[in-house]
Amino acid sequence: MSIHTHLEDLSNEIFFEIFDYLHALDILTGFTSLNQRISSILQSIPFRIIIPHNYCRRQIDFLSYYLTFHAHQVISLEIHDIILDYSSVINLLFNRHNFINLQSCIFTSINSSTKFENVFKQIQSLNRLVRFSLLDPYFNLNEKDKCVLTRMMLMHKSSSLHSIILDHCYDYLDISNYTSISSNLTSLHLRLYCTSSTVILYLVLSIFRVCHGIQHLGLRIEQKYSVENNNVNVPSLKLSLNDKDYPILSKLVSFNLIVCIICDIYSIAYILRCMPNLNRFNFLLATRMKTLHYYRKLFNGYVWEQIVKHYVPCLSNFEFHMSIWKSYSKLNLDFIVNSFQYFVRKYSNWNMIIDRWNLVSETP
Repeated sequence: MSIHTHLEDLSNEIFFEIFDYLHALDILTGFTSLNQRISSILQSIPFRIIIPHNYCRRQIDFLSYYLTFHAHQVISLEIHDIILDYSSVINLLFNRHNFINLQSCIFTSINSSTKFENVFKQIQSLNRLVRFSLLDPYFNLNEKDKCVLTRMMLMHKSSSLHSIILDHCYDYLDISNYTSISSNLTSLHLRLYCTSSTVILYLVLSIFRVCHGIQHLGLRIEQKYSVENNNVNVPSLKLSLNDKDYPILSKLVSFNLIVCIICDIYSIAYILRCMPNLNRFNFLLATRMKTLHYYRKLFNGYVWEQIVKHYVPCLSNFEFHMSIWKSYSKLNLDFIVNSFQYFVRKYSNWNMIIDRWNLVSETP
């Protein structure tokens, strides 16, 4: 009796488990030329496709050839739109195939020439989609596609959709025209830009008003330096912390806020008061400091202590990181550090980080 186990002796269950750890291209490359039994197994397993930036067109064509027979088995797509010798990979695959059972979809590094019309049609029709992410670090997505994609995803009808990441810069000035976001959506991460600091609070509160069921929220707020239309009409805000008419996100437990624009502590406080059951708050400020007026209280731990006690009493995890570019005298770090002693006592192993940078041109 042979002590060696041959590949064909393995049970189907073992093959299913093996294939569950492999990406689609690895499976198709290594197993499609084997016997009829293996081919039969390949007809029934779920495929997870990952296309990184170091793929080439030859690999995409090979994958696409087999997807002609297996596209309905694809449950996960992660596509880097620009690869070594080709761009617009998203176009190529969505124009050739219909991924009707897609559950997870991630697009990264969008090419400026990518046409999304057919892509959007497919995504809008998906009724099993659970997670969708679009990452556009090079600002290649045009304004029309941003508008269509944002509205389509935030108002998607799939009852399975729980998580959305839209990491493209968009002003969200039209979000007040949306109907309420699906209550099934529990995790939302957005990247928005503002033409000025005065519209930050307006945009954030507008987003809150349609996010009633969100449990995990991430916002990255950036300055829009190149503006096609500077005449942006935003209602005049006269908000007070004594106001009673403000949105309440009662289900929100986790909030990640990244601010890359001038923003005062008053705006932060108003935002946090909308989250009475918040459990985790990550705050990152990364901006050019021009005047101390906007930032004095942001560096004051006693002010933060009052905000936390009054507006987020359930907070059990608070991460704090400030990275600033400054052009005036040194900050009083002793006062800053001492003022945050409340958080050192309240949270185990709590740390705060303040990075200070001088531009080379400003260094004597």
